[in-house]
Amino acid sequence: MGKMRILVADGHEVVRKGIRTLLESRSKLDICGEASTSGDALAKTKRLKPDLVLLDIAIDNLNGLQTIQAILKARPHTKVLVLTMHDSGEFACRALAAGASAFVLKSDGARILVRALEAIRRDEIFLSPTATKIVVNELKKILEIAPSRDVLTVREKEVLKLLAEGRSNKETGAALGISSRTVDSHRASIMHKLNLRTLSDLVHFAIRNKIIDI
Repeated sequence: MGKMRILVADGHEVVRKGIRTLLESRSKLDICGEASTSGDALAKTKRLKPDLVLLDIAIDNLNGLQTIQAILKARPHTKVLVLTMHDSGEFACRALAAGASAFVLKSDGARILVRALEAIRRDEIFLSPTATKIVVNELKKILEIAPSRDVLTVREKEVLKLLAEGRSNKETGAALGISSRTVDSHRASIMHKLNLRTLSDLVHFAIRNKIIDI
């Protein structure tokens, strides 16, 4: 395997130069360019065709997730390593969902950054130990507040299943021996208890919780 060609994209020149100095000392890494804005990063990704973009997700205060997506759209085979000072679990989850291959905090240090690059060379997803902790905490919070069908009454579960299967209020009422108005009342209660807004949300909830089969 040849050298990994890396584009360093960070809004601070001192940080870029520090990363360059750190990585250029390693024989398997080649810094092919630097970028100071998201637009510059995208343009140089297209022109230089790096194997990896080392990206400060807050490079110029724009939506860093969009920058990740734009880079991957332009060069699907290019990997993105997010290097950031933002220790937010939600931030990390969103970056990975946008397509980043690694998430490392600037406070993690040089050794962790090198480990991330080695993992990416092996085509692995990498979270620094600190990032792993904040992601796990974020997932715990999500699970704690995620709505459960256990909050529904037996009748509401029946209504939910039929509506999610595509039945109208009238058809659901006929199947359960209740009026359309009563179905509508149950539906409103279901949406409120599960914190859902649309029928599409209701269907997705039913699929995720195996209330209906697809």
